[in-house]
Amino acid sequence: MLKNMLKATAFATTLALATGSFYTHAFAETVYNRGSAAEAETVDPHKTSTTYEADIIRDLFQGLVMHDQKTNLIPGAAESWTVSDDGTVYTFKLRKDGLWSDGTPVTADDFVYSFHRLEDPATAAEYASMLYPVKGAEDFNTKKGKAEDMGVKAIDANTLEVTLKAPTPYFLEMLTHQATYPVNKASIDKLGADWIKPGKLVSNGAYTLAEWVPNDHLKMVKNPKFWDAASVKLDVVNYIPTEDRSSAMKRFEAGELDSYGDLPTEQLADLKAKFGDQVRVGPYLGT
Repeated sequence: MLKNMLKATAFATTLALATGSFYTHAFAETVYNRGSAAEAETVDPHKTSTTYEADIIRDLFQGLVMHDQKTNLIPGAAESWTVSDDGTVYTFKLRKDGLWSDGTPVTADDFVYSFHRLEDPATAAEYASMLYPVKGAEDFNTKKGKAEDMGVKAIDANTLEVTLKAPTPYFLEMLTHQATYPVNKASIDKLGADWIKPGKLVSNGAYTLAEWVPNDHLKMVKNPKFWDAASVKLDVVNYIPTEDRSSAMKRFEAGELDSYGDLPTEQLADLKAKFGDQVRVGPYLGT
């Protein structure tokens, strides 16, 4: 059964609560109303700056690797990878069934373009440092080098080679960050800044962007082109900005929100007293 979840974050912890009030049945559209503590400013992976946007972007896009429910690294857009003996060269094999939402293949060139775009000073990416372990990335981002000097190369359509400037044991973890996700060059070239608008955004994740009404809701619908669409159980995900915590709690208890992600951990004891073993605490990676 699908369940409501209430999440609180502070420092490096998350809190989740399940109340079990939303359900599905045969042939019904499954809708998940997810409360967000703030309005997203963008869904462009390379221009993101908040954790609220991160949740949205992870639903729309998929990077090379990702975490499972136990925070283990598992394949994402890449079905496998190898690392050289000296720990500096990563070779990723992309899924041959990986598609953009417009039906075109996700290729190694898409990642080369996206990594270059993230580091391009013109992008002004707040999280450009996520790729600083890559050879030449920091130099390009700080105007001391060129894009072509970065250690990213498309060996063929489904093989991406990434060369680091030094062994970086946590590099794969960095690739789970939303800033390292691929974007669609053809869409950006054609539409410019409008590429992120509903009905126009081309993504490679589990969902596509259907509606975005500022300060009201952002609606996603299941992406039928996603390589693992059969495992996606929710048909619609609505992100609903609700900055006031008291209002969010009332909406949650009224069944208007199925989750909320900004409760202070100092309320943990009260939440456990009220909701019992439906309160969940888990790790949260942050600074």
